Amino acid sequence: MSAPVTILAPFAGRVVAFADLPDPVFAQGIMGDGVALDPEAVANVTALAPCDGSVAKVFPGGHGIAIESSAGPILLHLGLDTVALKGVGLKALVGDGDQIAAGQPLVELAASSIRAGGTSLLTPIVAIGGQRVEHLATAGTQVRAGDPLMVVHPA
Repeated sequence: MSAPVTILAPFAGRVVAFADLPDPVFAQGIMGDGVALDPEAVANVTALAPCDGSVAKVFPGGHGIAIESSAGPILLHLGLDTVALKGVGLKALVGDGDQIAAGQPLVELAASSIRAGGTSLLTPIVAIGGQRVEHLATAGTQVRAGDPLMVVHPA
């Protein structure tokens, strides 16, 4: 059944507006609307599930997870250009088809080594099914893991 879903911060960090992302695919909303997070400068980050649902796809190397939620598909894209890492510094903790609960660990990131290599950990969270997004957290706000970021309404 389709129902709105509240998307929670997958880790602690600073909220970044899509328009401020250096990747035009996200900045221009080509994939959909959403919010991005810049994780705190810690050595390791565990990305938590931003909502309940099922894992539709774990991208090769673990840099992205597509989640089927009650409001439609959600993409958690861990970092920008992290696909080039080919999984180095990323460890997926779930697989395709897994049922997940909000707050469940999804991916471990060796954040300090990823940053040291010059790769951005700016993490877009995108409603990729044409859903309407209601933003709850404003750009520049510091959030903790589990804080509400946005509500996604079914298309």
